[in-house]
Amino acid sequence: MYLVLFLNSTGFSILLPSLWPYLQHLSPTVNYSFLGFAAAGYSFGQLIASPVVGKWSTMRKKVTLPVQVTMLVGVIGNLIYALSGLMKNTSPTWALWLVVVGRVISGMGAGCIALARSYHGTVTTLDERTAVVSKGSMAQAAGFIIGPGLSFLTSLVHKGYSYHSWEVSQYTLPAYLSAVMIAVNMVIVAVWFREGDDVAPTELMVNSIVQSSEMITLRVKWSGIVICNILFYIAMLSFTVMETLNTPIIQAELGLSQSQAVRYSSIFLTCTSVFSFMTFAISTPLGKKFGERKMMGVAFTMSALAYILFYPMGPNYIPKVEWTPLSNLTVDDNSTVTEVAGCNWRNKWCYHQRQLNIAQFIVANCILLFSYPLGVVLLLSRTSKILGPHPQGTVMGILTAVGSLSRAVGPAIFTSLFQALGPPAMVYVLVPALCISPVLVFFGRSHLETFETRHVKLQRELFT
Repeated sequence: MYLVLFLNSTGFSILLPSLWPYLQHLSPTVNYSFLGFAAAGYSFGQLIASPVVGKWSTMRKKVTLPVQVTMLVGVIGNLIYALSGLMKNTSPTWALWLVVVGRVISGMGAGCIALARSYHGTVTTLDERTAVVSKGSMAQAAGFIIGPGLSFLTSLVHKGYSYHSWEVSQYTLPAYLSAVMIAVNMVIVAVWFREGDDVAPTELMVNSIVQSSEMITLRVKWSGIVICNILFYIAMLSFTVMETLNTPIIQAELGLSQSQAVRYSSIFLTCTSVFSFMTFAISTPLGKKFGERKMMGVAFTMSALAYILFYPMGPNYIPKVEWTPLSNLTVDDNSTVTEVAGCNWRNKWCYHQRQLNIAQFIVANCILLFSYPLGVVLLLSRTSKILGPHPQGTVMGILTAVGSLSRAVGPAIFTSLFQALGPPAMVYVLVPALCISPVLVFFGRSHLETFETRHVKLQRELFT
């Protein structure tokens, strides 16, 4: 199941750096708002599929077949995405909407994430669960490292190979690679994965524990679960917005072409993801040493600081590189214009806004890619500990759906805000939300107590 999480995040992240240039390639008149629809489509599909496949696996009491079916759906979605270019010359609008359809179907294929988390919760003991959650997050983080790196390699292909309207280029090759990786994963699961019938001993004791006279009051503390879901939504929102707008910001602020923006964005995401992977590795020890709730508050405070740094404070203005739709260009026979570059001239902020300093941009991303994994691992761990010996699958499925909702709503809203206001849009909305989060952690700390802590308190009350 770790491989499922790893390849899923790899397939997701390999497409993101080239998504905006691909949309521009299909239709040079496309705007940032449509980028939001395309980016959100993946998470919307995952939001729909996660509860359905979770219920299906619960009814079957097995995850193998649902995992295989969701991965097949993911392959189909990636192929639709890659083949959208067939309609580029005849109907660019339909080509753009096919990209969205492909993203939605790919997201449905990502329902296997909920299945993997549910499986981990079923086959592990209570003592093992935090470590397994952390390892699962590290597997996903490794995918986020490899994905942008592969995207950088595909950007070197540039025009690639084409036959009539079909093409294998820097825009479509990531989708084809993602489809191949998922297909290989299907084969690996079919050949090597053997799902056992036994569940963790702790899970078999749930009914006897909960129904005993001394534990009858220790039901699931749903107020704590609700707080964790709210915080998880905000954490996922902060990361998704940065991930979606990374390439458009680089292209606009540095005056780069599509290919250059993909290349720089891929390199940057790969480097920062290595840093993020290291954070996943140390988040559990940090939580044990300083306390999970304290470190959750620190993580959200650091994320707020990161987004404050996204406010343009450079001494210069945005480079005056004319972003001109190719359909409006008149060129002679000896000239070839294949890409658009710089800031979209339709956005008024491009003319008067100060440039986002590159050092400022790098520092903001580094802080965010330290605070995000720290907060997410501790939230997943805390949710599991609040549940204690109670079944994990349903709650983890809800948590996954909440994250999908955040990743669906975030790009759709923030790309429109980015089109209207530029990078400051992220500061105006996300900083207040991130500042509220540590306050929620502080005042809700009693609701975030673990099942074990509550059990110890109950024992003291019963025997004193």
